[in-house]
Amino acid sequence: MSRCRAAVIVSITLNPSVDRTLFVSSFKPRDTNRVERTETDAGGKGVNLARVAKELDGRVFATGFLGGRTGRIVQQTLEAEAVEHSFVEVEGETRLNITVEDGQGPPTSFNERGPEISLHDWSALCDFLEELYPAATYVAMGGSLPPGVPADAYLILQRAAREYGCLSVVDADGYALQNAMREPPFLVKPNADEASRYLRREVKTMEDGLAAAREFVTRGVEVAIVSMGAAGAALSSPEEEYLARPPQVEAVSTIGSGDSLVAGFLVGLEQGMSFREALRLGVAAGTATAMTNGSEIGRRETILSLVKEVQIEPVDG
Repeated sequence: MSRCRAAVIVSITLNPSVDRTLFVSSFKPRDTNRVERTETDAGGKGVNLARVAKELDGRVFATGFLGGRTGRIVQQTLEAEAVEHSFVEVEGETRLNITVEDGQGPPTSFNERGPEISLHDWSALCDFLEELYPAATYVAMGGSLPPGVPADAYLILQRAAREYGCLSVVDADGYALQNAMREPPFLVKPNADEASRYLRREVKTMEDGLAAAREFVTRGVEVAIVSMGAAGAALSSPEEEYLARPPQVEAVSTIGSGDSLVAGFLVGLEQGMSFREALRLGVAAGTATAMTNGSEIGRRETILSLVKEVQIEPVDG
């Protein structure tokens, strides 16, 4: 594994993927569907985050687990986009995720579990991260956990990062989020459905999103951002709260939009922005990604063109 230069953002993807998107005119279950075109791209929350952060000139380093032919596709994508990276190579294949897009609403996805991770692989990653933490400010982690890693993997990584003064960022769901919240990280970024499952209450409106973000802060995180799809995002912290509303655009695919939001927000903080302006950049990045096909990410030119169109509303009291 290679060493990184001084990366402010370390982006960990324990269960990356190759995302293959099939575009059809209409999706018919239990019938033959004619595919009009396909797209294949590297995926996984941390991979998406690292790619978008690099687009915005963020100092980022991507790591995690990769294996087999599909793992090489992820590596080749990162190399082509000059994203600094080094992954623990595992036996088995990095998972292949299939998404069917018919333009009629949310896509239909089929996600593999991922390769089995051995104790040796897990220890190798933890040891490598110990080399990265001293140069890092933010340690981002998210997505599903592959078979074999501890159920409290994110909590373990948070504790190790904290020893070096790093701020942990978690974008996860289910038990992975529950375990991470046992010792709340600096930032969490659930979407509406993930927040609803964790808090066990409905999160549908922007007001619901803000209330959910407040609840995460009450439970100990320093910053909570709840992404609300096309409606925008709600941010809560002990000192300030905002509602962010993106410009009206034609959303083609929402895959990776939340990851892009986190990337933009962290790069904004890295560049000295306030929470307000970092949120603006993050929502612009998420919107730009939503305008792309399949699992493609938003590109720098599009992101920057959208920044001024994002409306930020401070919440009083």
